[in-house]
Amino acid sequence: MNQVFARFSMLVGEDNIKKLQYSKIIIFGVGGVGSYTVEALARSGVGHITMVDFDEISESNINRQLHSLHSTIGKSKTEVMRARIFDINPECEVKLIKQLIYTYEDVEKIFENQKYDFVVDAIDVVTSKINLIEFCIKNKIKIISSMGFGNKMHPEMIEIAKIKNTSVCPMARTIRGILKKKRITDVPVVFSKEIPLVPNKSELFKEELPTEFRKNNKMPRKSTPGSNAFVPGTAGLVLASYVVRKILEIK
Repeated sequence: MNQVFARFSMLVGEDNIKKLQYSKIIIFGVGGVGSYTVEALARSGVGHITMVDFDEISESNINRQLHSLHSTIGKSKTEVMRARIFDINPECEVKLIKQLIYTYEDVEKIFENQKYDFVVDAIDVVTSKINLIEFCIKNKIKIISSMGFGNKMHPEMIEIAKIKNTSVCPMARTIRGILKKKRITDVPVVFSKEIPLVPNKSELFKEELPTEFRKNNKMPRKSTPGSNAFVPGTAGLVLASYVVRKILEIK
């Protein structure tokens, strides 16, 4: 057996390592949350990873995103993560989709003639999240969704729950209300019960920096949250843990 995964095999067994090697997982959003999810899945031996993200690394990503370094500024987030995956597990099959996911039709195109064992939603735009979740539920595709982790300082307050059972998190409240109208209530999500802090907005952050949302992007502008290395990263690891346990049918 590949010694890279020997320690994990001690916990789950060689048969489950093989099961992960044959698993296909797609991650939407490879930022502060998604980058940690991707790397944890690669280090767990997942053999087929697809990443969907349109963005490049900017200087303000360095404090919280796994792929972000001064040496990677301006590079594609998915391409940098692909290099990291290959350095962890050269046998992993990696597919990159550099695309803005905004409409329901965008989601349909991604899944056309493709089958995945699990979907991870680490997108930070509500409309995109709703379209992805709705598509997966309608098509009976397993999915877990990340809620909001900006303006928070306590990773120990992160939980997994069905969207109908979430509380406190402003993004979860919005998502919950929209999905309820669509009669979707049982989708699993990772969220935090921490009350968000009010960030100290300087003149610099009253609007998004050009490096964050470029002029040609169709994505609507959003307010810039404060963030750190430990809350989004913990959420990403929790997402990866859930996916691995579900694939291996471990409670």
